[in-house]
Amino acid sequence: MSSAEQTYLRPLIADFGSSTFRFGWAGGDFPEILTPSIYVDASDYIFDSDVVNGLEEIFIGDNRQEYLFGDNALKYQNILKIHEFIKEENYNILEKYFLFHYEKLNIPDEYRFMQPIIIISPFNLTDIIKAKLKNIFFEKFEFPFLLFLPDDKAILSTLRKSDGVIINMGENNTYISSIYHGFTNIMARDVFPIAGEELTNYFLNMILKGRASSRNFYLDYWLAKEIKEKMSICVQNPKKEKERIKEGLTKYNRVVKLPDNSKLKINYERFMISEPLFDPKLVHIDYMSLPEVIAKIVRFWDRENWADLLSNVILSGGGSLIPGLKDRLQFELRKHFSDKLKDQIKVFAASGRENMAWIGGSVLFGRDKLEGWIKNPRLEEGSIEQGECD
Repeated sequence: MSSAEQTYLRPLIADFGSSTFRFGWAGGDFPEILTPSIYVDASDYIFDSDVVNGLEEIFIGDNRQEYLFGDNALKYQNILKIHEFIKEENYNILEKYFLFHYEKLNIPDEYRFMQPIIIISPFNLTDIIKAKLKNIFFEKFEFPFLLFLPDDKAILSTLRKSDGVIINMGENNTYISSIYHGFTNIMARDVFPIAGEELTNYFLNMILKGRASSRNFYLDYWLAKEIKEKMSICVQNPKKEKERIKEGLTKYNRVVKLPDNSKLKINYERFMISEPLFDPKLVHIDYMSLPEVIAKIVRFWDRENWADLLSNVILSGGGSLIPGLKDRLQFELRKHFSDKLKDQIKVFAASGRENMAWIGGSVLFGRDKLEGWIKNPRLEEGSIEQGECD
């Protein structure tokens, strides 16, 4: 195989996260493309274009596009409505979105659409969604091979572990699963109903309620999300910390300058952002807390396996980046197990965990541990050139 073939016929890994799209060559240390999973329609204005003069002229010219994707879409977030194609389950846009970023890899014409595709997948990915993705990658683009790689398996491989409880915290969902000696237990997993979106809305509501009398105050979801990601923390005793703030504690005080040059002062909101994870009723969701769900999942396994699982509780995903979350989760988990197990409970929050699933797929490729490839049926028909998946 020539050097060009070794370069351009490697598998590509696609992680269609609800907040971030990660895309790049298997075997690499980091995805080549990391961009928001959003798009805008060039005709879908926030304001009435007939009232606000000049909006129609924004896209006029030879390079006018019907849709803009990822970082390009963010440039127009104050003019055009932001759409999340994963949340909308818009596979027509997913196809266009993927093609736009695939072309950014500058693959020579003779190697276009010849790469095996690895799709990082949650455990609850349905057969219907898989069929839609197969249609896109096999029928529309004619890629030769496709692999649906479970995100928990990929995450464990990053840390070179065979046992663990994996908490993958995204924007729309928090997936909790467990693996013991490489085996999964379909009973020992859950989709926790609180993720980044709920925490952002909770933060936004706290701020707006506290500033209800401010006539000129404005804060939208996307700005609140940005503040949350930069300012949120997690503490072990939020009630006590709120009392200390009332008594004059200033260590949590931060001032955020808003786009209109107004200023937003926050303090206790910074650590209250993460509290719905430990008390879902704060966001009007009737569900167990995150530590309770993890404890329930561990108990689905035989008792002799509990210690191995509890010693490898792994935080991953962009939603897990809240400083202090690891220590708080470890503290709360110890309330649910005996003294004998308490000291064995260990939560891992590795650096770069927001990209762990993608990196894990790359690691598995490098170790030749990828199994379960699906061959494009059209290869059998001889309608596209046959090849092999390394």
